[in-house]
Amino acid sequence: MTIPVTTFNDTLEGILDMAKPGTDSDYILTGTQGGHRSRKGGETDLHDIKTLDAGYFSDIIPKRAEMVSIIQRFIKPVKKTECLPFVNACGRVCAEDVYSRNTLPNYPASRFDGIAVRYADFDKDKPDTAGWLLGKEYEYCNTGVAMPEGYDTVIAIEDVTINDTGIEVHELPEYRGEMVNDIGSNMMAGERLISKGTVVVPAHIGLFASGGVDKVCVYAKPRLAIIPTGDELVPPTDNVPIGKNVESNSYMIAAYLNIWGAEALVLPIVQDEPAAITEALKHALAENDAVIIIAGSSLGTKDFTIRTLKELGEVVVPELAHGPGRKSSLSIVGSKPVLGIAGPQLGAQITCDLYLAPFISALRGLPNIGMQRIEVISDDDFKEHDVDFCERVSIYRGENGYRMLSVFALKTTRSQMQALANGNFYREAGTSCKKGELTTVELLRPIEHVTDGVPLFTQISAED
Repeated sequence: MTIPVTTFNDTLEGILDMAKPGTDSDYILTGTQGGHRSRKGGETDLHDIKTLDAGYFSDIIPKRAEMVSIIQRFIKPVKKTECLPFVNACGRVCAEDVYSRNTLPNYPASRFDGIAVRYADFDKDKPDTAGWLLGKEYEYCNTGVAMPEGYDTVIAIEDVTINDTGIEVHELPEYRGEMVNDIGSNMMAGERLISKGTVVVPAHIGLFASGGVDKVCVYAKPRLAIIPTGDELVPPTDNVPIGKNVESNSYMIAAYLNIWGAEALVLPIVQDEPAAITEALKHALAENDAVIIIAGSSLGTKDFTIRTLKELGEVVVPELAHGPGRKSSLSIVGSKPVLGIAGPQLGAQITCDLYLAPFISALRGLPNIGMQRIEVISDDDFKEHDVDFCERVSIYRGENGYRMLSVFALKTTRSQMQALANGNFYREAGTSCKKGELTTVELLRPIEHVTDGVPLFTQISAED
């Protein structure tokens, strides 16, 4: 089925507005490409397009913001729910409103440590308290404790001097019920403690405890299978066979998923064979909410991933308009998304930072939260590229503010480079940054972790 294209913006946003999931057509998933298009730097010229159909998205190569927009529009939240003990609900998304079962306090309670008195004794003139007796004219009271019966007002303990024969009041109460919490002033039975779709934070846990809520209904964590592929890969070991490489990306991606609120299932390494990839994808899709497949989307002789995904479903994005991580992809098989992450570790890291985070947020029904940005002065020259380019940097505090160094320019191993990087410098095609210029970078770690002074870089020799 195709859909006529009449008037819309000549941008990817315009396409997406017409191609939202849930429409009454299936042109996203079926059909053939019609019309003509051209691309330059990930943008699309739509002047000659007459119809919009299934093949349309397979030729779109989006830039960063466009890819995030595609993810947000195509990935549907996981709707499965589970009920957890309230103490285990922190970090989860509430699947329904939660209401208090308690009214607190359930009796007038003192707001401070002090003495409980009767306001009537202070209503007119300052009383002579020199002969006041404990248990008659006043009683001790403590913060949060029910008021002694027969007393209605509290005087803070620091405003009273207590003698053997009586008391001296330094600050008189101004009204009945001063420093007393009324019934229900903290919480009322039936009061909403949290709304559906809200992420539970520690403060909510305290509210649940106070409100007598024993269990909370939350959305289940999205369950994602991670499929590493490659004939050259072996599981982690300290005895790597000659010509082989250690498969590490799946463990890194699983760590990302865990901290972002998803559940990861790392599957065994799959060989570069179409039948093996097909079987692994079918099994993973049947048992999980989404799949991450670690493989490029190139047309190399041993790269069967995109071809397999085209056979099983629809490749929405075959590659990206930036590097590293350019050969990452997004597909829809049935109703489930498959995110392809290109194999080299640095490219995989960048793909996770830029796209796995919004991918998981979309599965959890949450808005995407971007990385924090700060202004820095560059200590290095950063050249321009033909495509958008993402470069790892090391940020530090200098005498005149934050500064950055390129970790690519350092004489270090790639492992050292990745460990030293605490910033992400994304720049558009054709743009550069000269030494001494002010620019904006994204933080990979909290700003409080940025250290003073130029970081120390150590080159590891073969003898070390």
